[in-house]
Amino acid sequence: MIRPHSSRRCGVERIDLLKNGINCLRVAALLLAIHCAGCHSSPQRKTPHQQTLARRDINAVLSDHDDALMAIPGVVGVYVALDKDGKTPCLKVMVARKNRELVRRLPKTLEGYNVIVEVTGIIRPLRGE
Repeated sequence: MIRPHSSRRCGVERIDLLKNGINCLRVAALLLAIHCAGCHSSPQRKTPHQQTLARRDINAVLSDHDDALMAIPGVVGVYVALDKDGKTPCLKVMVARKNRELVRRLPKTLEGYNVIVEVTGIIRPLRGE
């Protein structure tokens, strides 16, 4: 025999379904918020290598500054090299002798690249035979 549902029983079922639907929506919204938060990356500090990617090419920097560096008394050469870490490009300034006055006149950086002083002594061209 089929029992007719009372109006009270149907109302309770509808309320339960409505509550379940709202709870499902809350869970879905929470999962979506968590997913979106994972997709958004916060700004991070750049490594020195990454910072070099945004700068002007080091060879262009050297080309623009080599005459001024070579004009400083005691400087015998300039070239592009790698810093002590073996990864970061830098500019090396070769000097005959290192003294405070010379080091004071040399820039610490040029356009974001480290400038490293290297004592090489006097450099003379080889005689052609």
